Amino acid sequence: MRTTTRAILALVTLSGTASAQQLVGQKEAVFNISERVVSGGAVRIFSRAGDITITEGSGSTVEFRGEKDVRRGKLEDIGFRVLRDGDGVTICAVFSEDDECDVDGVHGERRSGWSSNWRERAKVSITVKVPRGAKLRTSTGNGDVSVNAMLAEARVGSGNGKVRVSGISGRVEASSGNGEVTVENTGGPVRASSGNGDVYVTATNGPVNASSGNGDIHASMDKLSGDDDMEFSSGNGRIELTVPSDFSARVEASTGNGKVVTDFPIAIQGRLSPSKLTGTIGSGGRRLRMTTGNGSMEIRKRM
Repeated sequence: MRTTTRAILALVTLSGTASAQQLVGQKEAVFNISERVVSGGAVRIFSRAGDITITEGSGSTVEFRGEKDVRRGKLEDIGFRVLRDGDGVTICAVFSEDDECDVDGVHGERRSGWSSNWRERAKVSITVKVPRGAKLRTSTGNGDVSVNAMLAEARVGSGNGKVRVSGISGRVEASSGNGEVTVENTGGPVRASSGNGDVYVTATNGPVNASSGNGDIHASMDKLSGDDDMEFSSGNGRIELTVPSDFSARVEASTGNGKVVTDFPIAIQGRLSPSKLTGTIGSGGRRLRMTTGNGSMEIRKRM
């Protein structure tokens, strides 16, 4: 009896998993689906290749549209997995029946028999309308990502493409492996990064952290909450930081080739050097660390 019970439980578990991972929309050139989410619920949109555009919708419904571009492939090369839970909805564009979808994205090996340029053979352009106040997580392996909506928070990424995020009231994480990253008109803490590209951040309320492997960083804050540290770094690029007039921090700034300038009076610690600055602005408190391998750095006062 015990063995039979275990077998039945295992069968039910496998059946539930298979159902949750059902592949839909394979035969459709354009796949549309609408899903209701609770107020403040999670919306997760993932793809291996193609642009993703997120805008604000109305009511409590997520409106998803995926338009395939299969080029030399077939419509069946792209499908979609839709997962629902008490917290919200997850929708993944997948390029293999073996691809799995979960709250962290798409997982699986590249389709057997496909060449290394499989992303050039098929992609899907995704547009989504998301309810105001939702919590968003979205990413693509290859393509641009644009988010313009009044959301509670957002985590946005691209492996290769531009990332633009606007209108988020809370925390934002935005990243690209290769492309420009822009975050603007946000009300919460921001963490933005690019492996190769400029980073632009305009926040109503900081703190902000930003980095680029190869590119300039421009960050501006209207005000700062709390006392969290901030760090800005570039392997090769200029860093320009604009902060409120009442800004205070312990500053550590250095550049391999360039100069460090500030609008604020600063109590210098150690030796004075054009390429290195260590000291205290105002009453100190949070630590501000700025580093670049090649480029000047500025700490500007917002008037």
